[in-house]
Amino acid sequence: PSEAIFGVLRELGGPGGRSLPLPHALEVLGARGFTPDQVSQALAEYEGLNVLQVNPARTRITFV
Repeated sequence: PSEAIFGVLRELGGPGGRSLPLPHALEVLGARGFTPDQVSQALAEYEGLNVLQVNPARTRITFV
């Protein structure tokens, strides 16, 4: 599910998108059937790979 979640995040960011609001992303991902646990794991995985960052307040995702 991590790759699929990342694909949705890139889609939400749009062409050349650098960041997007995390609450909106969670809403869309939930509507597509992903659990909060799956989303958290995917975010942690991609943060570890230095592909994206979630701000400390957990309100915004920024693509590196």
